[in-house]
Amino acid sequence: MMRNKVKTILEKLEINKPPVPVEKVADFFSLSILYYPKFPDAVSGTIIQENGINAIGVNKNHPPNRQRFTIAHELGHYILGHDSSKIVDDTFDKDNDKERAANKFAGELLIPYDFLKKDIEESEHDIPSLAKKYQVSEQAMSVRLLETNLINKIKIPK
Repeated sequence: MMRNKVKTILEKLEINKPPVPVEKVADFFSLSILYYPKFPDAVSGTIIQENGINAIGVNKNHPPNRQRFTIAHELGHYILGHDSSKIVDDTFDKDNDKERAANKFAGELLIPYDFLKKDIEESEHDIPSLAKKYQVSEQAMSVRLLETNLINKIKIPK
């Protein structure tokens, strides 16, 4: 279900290779991206829907890959219809269904299964090179490879 939802979005936006431009996806859903320099370090982002404003707030002080994950995660909350008035993401490892679903959406958006499978089948890659290509952390790439069962298909460059 999640894979199909993301696939439909990518097809509509004619995105067919990594890295997925998360800003373009946010724009498609009429969500502005606001970079906040004064978020506490523990706060990665939030989704704002009030007074006619629809936006994703992102911690400007976090590394670019983290910001991309934050945007994708908040898009997940928005697209999956979570009650955004109560969502401030101080950590993404909270153990609840909405956070898990938003993380799953972010993983699928940033590292679409079809893109990853094609990359792995067509050439040799290791986790660092894949992470760089998709503009995600090595941790995010490792998690994605494990959850898609594609980790066993990686051909490591010699």
